[in-house]
Amino acid sequence: MRSSACDLDAQRLADAFAEHGYRWSDRDPHRDEFRLWVPRAPGLPEGADALLTARAQLLGKPATADEARELREELAKIGVVVRDENKRQYWRTARTTRG
Repeated sequence: MRSSACDLDAQRLADAFAEHGYRWSDRDPHRDEFRLWVPRAPGLPEGADALLTARAQLLGKPATADEARELREELAKIGVVVRDENKRQYWRTARTTRG
């Protein structure tokens, strides 16, 4: 999953969601679930700490943006969602829904 800037008008997008019966929030509804990553943080799935360690070494280095994205994708595969803020990584486990 690749995140990038969006050129859509935020209000038009919110209106479209509401028109189709979806709730809209101006902030990440999962924001409070994120925790600051520190090495060997408890609760991480196996292998996530090594991926976050490698990713931390890449943050803020423009030439390595693709590598950091690839590591984010690897983390997503094992159920970890990452948010970057001020060259720091925050993580949460992904929720799965079953139909």
